[in-house]
Amino acid sequence: MSTPDRVEIAVIGRQRPAVLEALGAEFTLHEVASLDDIAGSLGPAAERVRGALSNPMIGLSAAMMDALPKLEITTLFGVGLERTDLAAARERGIVVTTTPVLYEDVADTAVVLAMDVSRRITAGDRWVRAGHWAAGGAAASGRRFSGKRAGILGMGRIGRMLAKRLEAFDMQIAYYDPRPAPDVEYRLHRTGVELARESDFLFLCAAGGPGVGHVVDAETLAALGPEGVFVNVARGWLVDEQALVDAVTNGTIGGAGLDVFDDEPNVPQPLVEADNVVLVPHIASNTFETRSDMDQCVIDNIRSWFSTGKAITPVPS
Repeated sequence: MSTPDRVEIAVIGRQRPAVLEALGAEFTLHEVASLDDIAGSLGPAAERVRGALSNPMIGLSAAMMDALPKLEITTLFGVGLERTDLAAARERGIVVTTTPVLYEDVADTAVVLAMDVSRRITAGDRWVRAGHWAAGGAAASGRRFSGKRAGILGMGRIGRMLAKRLEAFDMQIAYYDPRPAPDVEYRLHRTGVELARESDFLFLCAAGGPGVGHVVDAETLAALGPEGVFVNVARGWLVDEQALVDAVTNGTIGGAGLDVFDDEPNVPQPLVEADNVVLVPHIASNTFETRSDMDQCVIDNIRSWFSTGKAITPVPS
């Protein structure tokens, strides 16, 4: 039931309690029960909704926009835009906002994953907990992390922050990006395969836009080689996951650190069982500080739009 004079907001997908509590005190929120039938889920409210809360894994499709004829703004809890139809949003005059406050934590996580795989930190933890150390066993050796060659696929904000961190480990840094970054001094390679061939650690930080396809495939992994470590903090579907499974299980690469997967939350069993793979459940940006900042970014965008007609962090049109 709507309240007179209160702007109505559609809640698409799971949202953070802090966001719902704050906005619920000022706006009328309507939870969308079915993504396949937004108009049916909202009933008459669909004709009145002026704002929407969503997230990058759901986004905002043209069909969703069509179901909300008075929609003015959608706020995404995250930065991915691959499932939001920006062209349709521009045509409709709908403002799309993201929460560009998570890059530092994602870059930190990429370093942690790479170091964990190379130094066998969680593998060692499992080994100790299983009682092998107490039984007199000898732990397997890891490989040095500092001073190595780092290749970064995607020199956007995360890639740049990652490179800055890797410099502290005296790493030789190179990158591949279809849109070269003229303001960085790192060596640019012509292809991802060429970059992988010259890297000890290969980090995927590329944007997962529509039509991108696999950024990392069997050829890329073969070029990385049997001592190389692959780290993905971007999107799972940017990687040929079967090729990755084959690469870590047959020794094509030395190991992998993965925050994202092709069919989340489902992870291929061979990756689960592989001792040279570190898995985390899409938590690269999941710190108390960043989640709080993301909450506030969503709240501030909605408040600002409906009080001043301006968004705080709009996606450029």
